[in-house]
Amino acid sequence: MGLEIVSVTTQDGIKLHGSLRMPDATTANALPVDVLICHHGVAGNFYGSDMFDDFSDLATADGVAVIRANNRGHDPVSWATGPTGRTRIGAAYEIVPDCMHDWDAWISFAANQGFKRIGVLGHSLGATKTIYYFGNRDDDRVRCAIAASPPRLSYSAFLRDPDGQEFKDYVAVAKAKLDGGDPRGLIDAALPVPFLGSAATYYDKYGPEERVNILTHLPKVRLPLLAYHGTEEPAAELPMRGVLEELTSLASELPHFSHAIIPNGDHFSTGNRPYVWSVMRSWLMSLS
Repeated sequence: MGLEIVSVTTQDGIKLHGSLRMPDATTANALPVDVLICHHGVAGNFYGSDMFDDFSDLATADGVAVIRANNRGHDPVSWATGPTGRTRIGAAYEIVPDCMHDWDAWISFAANQGFKRIGVLGHSLGATKTIYYFGNRDDDRVRCAIAASPPRLSYSAFLRDPDGQEFKDYVAVAKAKLDGGDPRGLIDAALPVPFLGSAATYYDKYGPEERVNILTHLPKVRLPLLAYHGTEEPAAELPMRGVLEELTSLASELPHFSHAIIPNGDHFSTGNRPYVWSVMRSWLMSLS
């Protein structure tokens, strides 16, 4: 196994770290990608996911290189040195549309390494960002993308929930901080999921503009994209309620989009990752 720690600098000057794992040189690759860029979910990082450990083993066994990438939402809070000096990044301070810089930087890194057939795999919020990126940019360096358990971040849907008024109150607190010139003021919220972070981050994800609702961006994606959800996703959390059914319906309407349901699958595919990889692998083979 060849494993190398690597880094990129985004167009707006944020340095991000990751790893590049190459398959054995003798391993044949029958898949339509030769590298898979893996993006973690909220507060994750490139080295801490045992799910990506397993998927990396399975991918490299099929002859596919794996890049495990930090994005600026890595870890709850972190520091980065950008054009204006040191700044806080991490899940508490990220703005989802800034993922455009992160995804572009890692795709550029893969292309500069000589990979011609690039695939992107994002998990959880990383899946939402993957959909956002390809819904807002046609990137012909990338063959296909996979969104693993993306949540649906929808203000209007959350308002319809019995807890909708409490959620609305949290949004109002975040908006008041923004209007008062305090975008980095902390919000401690219980809904739509437990959250401790900046007002700007909370409002970006959950505000009424619904800037990162996957149902808005999926119809604009032009490359082949597979999303999947397990039947045991955390239905107690508002962002996962009804999303499996919504994406199953949407897949029947969009020619570029497929949706798979993983029986007995939880948010991290615990206990059935070889099966999940077989689902991804079969879909990839269908693109050949």
